[in-house]
Amino acid sequence: MDDRNLIAVAEQAAATSKVKRGTLEGATILFEDGRVFLGSRLEYDSADLDQDAVSNAIAAGRAEGAYRPFRVGVYAPVSEGLPEIAPVALRRLQEVGGPNLAIVLSSGSGERVTFSLSDLLVTAGLA
Repeated sequence: MDDRNLIAVAEQAAATSKVKRGTLEGATILFEDGRVFLGSRLEYDSADLDQDAVSNAIAAGRAEGAYRPFRVGVYAPVSEGLPEIAPVALRRLQEVGGPNLAIVLSSGSGERVTFSLSDLLVTAGLA
């Protein structure tokens, strides 16, 4: 699956988001075994219960026996810049991802930007 398709599928996953405060968010994770799993953002009355799209996609893959994410696509229609990944999702990717894990971000403007997980961890102050 190339990056364009990774983001296109993440955009479809975003359509299933349940949001009350934030923006739609979808994630596609390509695991090393070639399988692809989706996740969407879910928000509840209590913000403490909210779930991000990346964590949901990790859980979907793990529930089906996929173990190591290889490439992640995240789509969220933000007005400026690129979507941000929740710190908890970055930590989860750090726990289950391999050293070459790449993350592709898109806000739907046609631009797709690829980052390494280590770069995003540094940017978020988690490294």
